[in-house]
Amino acid sequence: MTDSSHSLSNSISGSDALNLSKLFDVKGWVAVVTGGGTGLGLVTATALAANGAKVYITGRRIEPLEKAAKESAPKEGGGSLIPIQADASTKEGIQKMREIIEGREKWINVLINNHGVSLGHADPNAVEQTPEALSKELFENETFDNWLDAYRINTASYYFTAFAFLPLLSAAKTVGNYPEPGNILNLGSVSGITKTSQKGQFSYNANKAATISLSHQLATEFARRNLNIRVNVICPGYFPSGMNAMEEQYLGDSNHDYARKRWGIPFGRAGNAVDYAQCIFSLIANQYITGAELVIDGGWLLVQGKSTV
Repeated sequence: MTDSSHSLSNSISGSDALNLSKLFDVKGWVAVVTGGGTGLGLVTATALAANGAKVYITGRRIEPLEKAAKESAPKEGGGSLIPIQADASTKEGIQKMREIIEGREKWINVLINNHGVSLGHADPNAVEQTPEALSKELFENETFDNWLDAYRINTASYYFTAFAFLPLLSAAKTVGNYPEPGNILNLGSVSGITKTSQKGQFSYNANKAATISLSHQLATEFARRNLNIRVNVICPGYFPSGMNAMEEQYLGDSNHDYARKRWGIPFGRAGNAVDYAQCIFSLIANQYITGAELVIDGGWLLVQGKSTV
């Protein structure tokens, strides 16, 4: 839907607003990336810092955070990585994180909820495909604690971080004089969209679906209240990280057929840091996107069911 009474081309005539350096400008931003010491969180934090943002990376263990801050700090551009030890899976940990950051900053421009966990699960493919064998495997070898722990970390904690940082996000516009308040980006997964259990990871897939739903609800409620705090969710497919067990020959571009047959990815490779960073910037910088779920999976969802995972 467009407004024919106003020319989009005229509104940008004579400006440099469409230069790439302006389209995705995060220089001077204050960012918080939970789980920012490893995996996709570190990719996110490094990309932001490389483009001039001050990035607080948080996690339960200080060692990987300090290592990341030392080894991945940008050599130029003015950005930085600042480690903060705080457990985002508890309300007390989130409160500690907020208190540390609000003691140093007057606002934040983006909160990226990246922390998460993938716990062990029963495997329905490992037993005889009878009602009795499936019942035994999936009932006796699963626990309520596993389900609830995963939901607490992957979904419920995102709710608490969103509301804990709401005043600092709002202050980006009211105090920092930015064009918009800060925004939130949550880490979902194609596992929260697929209709398969991916060899029995019912809990993980269910709580990632809940994370996507939570993101939509937050975006809706913030919009209804004219807070203008955008909330989006990114849904990656297979990327190298500590949460999945991709074989070494799958990680690069050397064996496309293997990736297609074993992992069911039409593009024949895992996602990489550049792929992921491009999606991150498109969601956090675009001031007209909220309530969106962006899938980045090399086409896996389009052909799901053909792979062995």
